[in-house]
Formats: sequence, C-alpha cells, structure tokens
Amino acid sequence: MDLFRTPTPVSLVVAERGSPWESWVERFATGTPDVMVVVQEPGEAVDRWAMRVRSIVAGLEAQNAKLARAVVVAGPADSRSLSARSLAIKALVAPMVAQGDGTVLLDGNTADRFGMMALAQTVAMQVAGSGVTVRSTADAVAHVA
Repeated sequence: MDLFRTPTPVSLVVAERGSPWESWVERFATGTPDVMVVVQEPGEAVDRWAMRVRSIVAGLEAQNAKLARAVVVAGPADSRSLSARSLAIKALVAPMVAQGDGTVLLDGNTADRFGMMALAQTVAMQVAGSGVTVRSTADAVAHVA
C-alpha cells in the first residue's frame, strides 16, 4: 500500500438474486462515484455468493480503495440465506471497523424486511462505538407504523 496516496472511497451494492438492487447504484454514486456491484449469479449458491463478496472486499485494499458504504439487498429467502447474509455482512463490516468508519445498510422487502431489521440491530450492537453505522432501510418504516 502506498502511504502517500489517499485511498479511493468505494461503495458496494451486494445483491441476492431476484432483489431490487438497481436503484442503489444511482443512490450510492452520489458522494461516492466508484460503485461496485456484486449480484448473485443464476445458479450460484447463496453461500458461494457470500464467499465471493468476502473475496471482493479483501481485494479492495490491494486496489488502494476504502469501503465507505455498502448495502446488502435481500432477495427471496431460503433456509441458507440467513447464514450467507451474515457472512457477507461480516465481510463488509470488518474493514470498516478497522478503519474506524463506514455505513452498512440492509435492505429487504416483504417478509425479508423483518429479518434484515433483526440482522441490522444485532450487528449494530456488535460494532457500537467503532464508528461504523449499521441500519436496516425498514427502520424508518417501522418507526412510522
């Protein structure tokens, strides 16, 4: 790593197959022009997708990039989704904790919304005081309802 070069801030959109992720690219491009997208491929097991997320995040430092923001967008869930999501979220949060800042959003629609809220609350408690913010996009809806 070049100590004299400031790392480039990067946003990451992490999307399960079948999720409505496209609008996040435009949202994240504001303020962080470098946006990477990791979409679960057709036929790709959700646990393999989570490992690919981990590998991509690990490669950011080698590219002199700083993970500033990330969103995990849930698709239709199956029995393996929760553990794979947890692995992907851990991969996103770890470098942010090390750098002392960053934001991770968990976005789920319909029934997955509540699972993503629970994951966000759990991870937020684990990283409290680290400078990292973890929130569910359903939080605002839950507070209004």
